[in-house]
Amino acid sequence: MNTVRMDTTVQNPDLVTPALVLDFEQISQTYDRFLDSFPGGQIFYAVKANANPDVMRLVVEKGGGLEIASLAELERSLSVGATGRQIICSNPIKHPVFIQRMQEEGVYAMVVDSTYEVEKVAKYAPGMRVYVRLAVDNQGSVLPLAGKFGVSGDEALGLFDMAKEYGLDPIGLSFHVGSQCLRPQNYVNAIRACGEIWQRAEACGHSFHFLDIGGGFPAGHYHDKSIPTIEGIGDLTMEAVRQYIPNANPMLILEPGRGLVGESGRLVASVVGKAKRNGQEWLYLDAGVFNGLMETFEGFPPVIRLLAADADDREMLNYTLAGPSCDSCDVVARDMELPEIHIGDRLMFLDTGAYTNEYAVAFNGFPIPSVVKLERELELA
Repeated sequence: MNTVRMDTTVQNPDLVTPALVLDFEQISQTYDRFLDSFPGGQIFYAVKANANPDVMRLVVEKGGGLEIASLAELERSLSVGATGRQIICSNPIKHPVFIQRMQEEGVYAMVVDSTYEVEKVAKYAPGMRVYVRLAVDNQGSVLPLAGKFGVSGDEALGLFDMAKEYGLDPIGLSFHVGSQCLRPQNYVNAIRACGEIWQRAEACGHSFHFLDIGGGFPAGHYHDKSIPTIEGIGDLTMEAVRQYIPNANPMLILEPGRGLVGESGRLVASVVGKAKRNGQEWLYLDAGVFNGLMETFEGFPPVIRLLAADADDREMLNYTLAGPSCDSCDVVARDMELPEIHIGDRLMFLDTGAYTNEYAVAFNGFPIPSVVKLERELELA
């Protein structure tokens, strides 16, 4: 007989919606997959993806680190047991008080990508280790991050020299290929660019050991085989590191956010209203773009399942899905083909472990999703 894992939490009729159900066992397994796929790499989980203390604590207890962007994230990281050496900051814009606190707590390193930030870090955290964020190609990512941050190769070399002149300790480079990167070659291209700058910098007297390949690791390949896997990205990336980075054994940093926690989440929402407008069927949910589904507004297509025993027997219809607020932009998805849905039915949104509650606000008084730990029961089949 085989042991079959049955997910009962999302089917529980007593579950109050909207609810974000998190599978901590899956997060732990995904963490291990990253370690296996990037031998020698160190995980610094991007806290912004899901700052739930239990998620952060799981990473710390498995020996990982945390990547933070603010004083609040620093305090939360310390509260779950992270030491300063388990923390890095990859936010290029930092408040002086935040910089001071990071130095006091012994944060390992922080990023810079402008002359102004070098001056600021040198003033408020003298002697701090710093790394420079390189601007790289973000094509093929669902949410490109290029433009706001990052510098060219020549600018990076200038920042290394300036940081050293100001008494800081420049240790290497970082980049970000864009959120939900569907083009693994972006990592290879970025590492190649880092290698060129690394060699030029060392020829000018710098000595590096730190390569931060950022985040961008996609979620969703379990139900969409076209989405790159951790293992596939790892194979390409590790070969690129061996080929292009002069230091044969750099401190290789990964900052998975969505890639670590995205697939662990299921957002359960209830249908609270229906309407027919201009020939289109509308569904109104108790979760919308303001209180849990902001990523649909940013271009991430939702993956939705109807939680009903007879879902397979219902007629397929075309729907527009909207949230509960009075704002007309609170539209989750259009032209979604789903089984016929009634008021009171529940929908499950997959891959919602990242950026669901972090983006959410109680606009119009509608609550953000409660966080529920997935419970599993074992049955024999």
